[in-house]
Amino acid sequence: MAIIFEIVGCQNITVRILNNRNKLTIERVNCLTFVAYSTAMFYLLATTLLATFIFIIFRYFKRFEVDNLQAITANYVVAGTIGFIAYDKPFGASTIIEAPWLPLVLLIGVFFIAVFFLFALSTQKAGVAITAVSSKMSVVIPAAGGFLLFGDQLSLLKIAGILAALLAFYFTFKKKGKMHVNYRAMMLPILLFFGTGTNDLLMKYTEFQFIGDDLLLKISTIFMVSLVVGSLVLLIKYIRGQVQLRFRNFLFGFFLGFVNFATTYTLFRSMEYFDTSLLFPIRNTGVVALSAFAGLLLFKENLNRTNWIGIALAILAIILIAAG
Repeated sequence: MAIIFEIVGCQNITVRILNNRNKLTIERVNCLTFVAYSTAMFYLLATTLLATFIFIIFRYFKRFEVDNLQAITANYVVAGTIGFIAYDKPFGASTIIEAPWLPLVLLIGVFFIAVFFLFALSTQKAGVAITAVSSKMSVVIPAAGGFLLFGDQLSLLKIAGILAALLAFYFTFKKKGKMHVNYRAMMLPILLFFGTGTNDLLMKYTEFQFIGDDLLLKISTIFMVSLVVGSLVLLIKYIRGQVQLRFRNFLFGFFLGFVNFATTYTLFRSMEYFDTSLLFPIRNTGVVALSAFAGLLLFKENLNRTNWIGIALAILAIILIAAG
């Protein structure tokens, strides 16, 4: 299907839309090409930087002894509210209940906070390094889904890039000496691997199947489901006397909510422009490399030779995946 766009100061240009989606193939290069690619790259860069910023926020949570459960639960209040306020069409409870995407969104909302709990528990029981590696290596699940479900083109360069990304995750997180592994708790990082990868895949599947102008509504519903689950867990812990509620924990969470909403929104928008097998490997690899630099600059974490090899592999992975 051919569509003619007219841009002020530009020539008309013919654009071919693939699968009636927003992924565009430009047949004649002019300023519209720049606009389309600039928008796509903006969302990709934004979601990568924002995801890295979330990593930095969590590091400050640890420094200021912020309770993760309380902050995470509070963050969903802000993140969910933003989308509902920004949505510019009239809606009610029936709009969401009758939406065809509701079952998937409910599942994603549960996965959102379940993955968080798994990450926290795995960090405590199995170790920080093995938890970080397993969560990032889960990128193979949405990448495989891109090839099998969404028609992404397979190429040797892309495969090489994904393999380089997996190596980059390992080397970037590896510290001096032998990586400590609690084999009794190994089921936790394994569950985290499948949970994180499945969540990414579900998000892409939702975007792929239910194209529309109600993205803000979808995102806010996801966050509200996570809020309900988090609130129930927090309530149970409070009744059992396992947690003390503190205002500052919720205050930190409210700030996190703004960043979390922006991260999720830009990730969904990135899915409109990039293949799954390209988006998630590049995003995860970029977050790993930037997080390593943030640790060096902000938290004075030393990077050994192995870590620098991991960062170099991350850059190589991004180049190979983009070229593929």
